[in-house]
Amino acid sequence: MALWRISVKRSESVNGVRLEKGMFVEMVTPVSMSNPLNSNPGENKPKINNLFVSKYGVDLLKPGLISVSHLQAEKIS
Repeated sequence: MALWRISVKRSESVNGVRLEKGMFVEMVTPVSMSNPLNSNPGENKPKINNLFVSKYGVDLLKPGLISVSHLQAEKIS
């Protein structure tokens, strides 16, 4: 298993959704998986979105904010 920190790159408002730099979630993936923002987007994007909705109450999926343009992933362990 690998632990990833997915964080917001910069503060911005997009389609009524406010992101603040410093917002982050942690996600566990299989060891073999590379960056969860790039790997298996059909499965990972909804998971990442659910984590942000649970923690911050913001839906990033509908406005298309789950991408390397807005988020960065760092492998923690």
